[in-house]
Amino acid sequence: MELIQIRYFITAAQFQNLSKAASILHVTQPALSKSISKLEAELGVLLFDRSGKKVTLNDNGEQFLEYAINSIRELDDAVAAVNDLAQGPMLYLGLLHHSARFLQCLGEFSKVNPGVSFQVQQMEIASHEIDTNEFDMLLYPQNLLFQKYKGHTIYSDPYYLAVHKSHPLAGRESILLSEISAQKVIFIKYDNKLLDLPYHLCNSLGIRTNGDLYTNSYGIQRWLVSNNYGIGFVPQGGADAYKADPDISLVPVTDEALSQEILIGFKREKHLSAEGKQFAAFTREYFKL
Repeated sequence: MELIQIRYFITAAQFQNLSKAASILHVTQPALSKSISKLEAELGVLLFDRSGKKVTLNDNGEQFLEYAINSIRELDDAVAAVNDLAQGPMLYLGLLHHSARFLQCLGEFSKVNPGVSFQVQQMEIASHEIDTNEFDMLLYPQNLLFQKYKGHTIYSDPYYLAVHKSHPLAGRESILLSEISAQKVIFIKYDNKLLDLPYHLCNSLGIRTNGDLYTNSYGIQRWLVSNNYGIGFVPQGGADAYKADPDISLVPVTDEALSQEILIGFKREKHLSAEGKQFAAFTREYFKL
């Protein structure tokens, strides 16, 4: 039994049409049919009920398909693991905040350490339930606290108010929070209990908004603002997509309290690889922590 026979079988089972499966696999239909027939002969059972080009899995085929998919998946995972080892050390970085400054730091480290590979995962919004064991390092706003990481503030990130281009506040050089009173605001809500900094600041200042909306996605917030369903706060470090939208106007908010601390945190020293410790030391020096 050959590996290619199993892959051919899985594709034929998915499409249940030899012509379509052959086209996807870039082989001729007779070659695909011959490969499946050979597999059936080796197993001693038929896997398909045939009707011209159409094939339908029978009971034997259904059972074999489950094992075939699991086997291929495990083999692919093994190949990926071996390739990762061949590539050298790998560090896993999670970004809960877009930061050009941090990416510049990463680039500088890579220049002097070309043998270290990185897998960087950008996460738009996260809650306390994120699996921090997946990452060697996290970049995150101050209101997202992760106990397994020792965070260091690298800079403060002020907010814009995003409004539709037709909104009365559009085009202003700056605004105060008090000016959004009675407006419909689209607040970011990370989970059932955790809301973004602007919500808590408005609440503490007694600013009453009107018919608020809540979402855990800046992408959804941006769409709602762009279509004039409300206004929303966005950190300046993550505002590039808003700036690119011709229907959105971004206005700086001058209240000093409306600025979130951006932290960088690493796994505990004992859990970091040698390369992870090296990167942590480089990052601390880069940001003068």
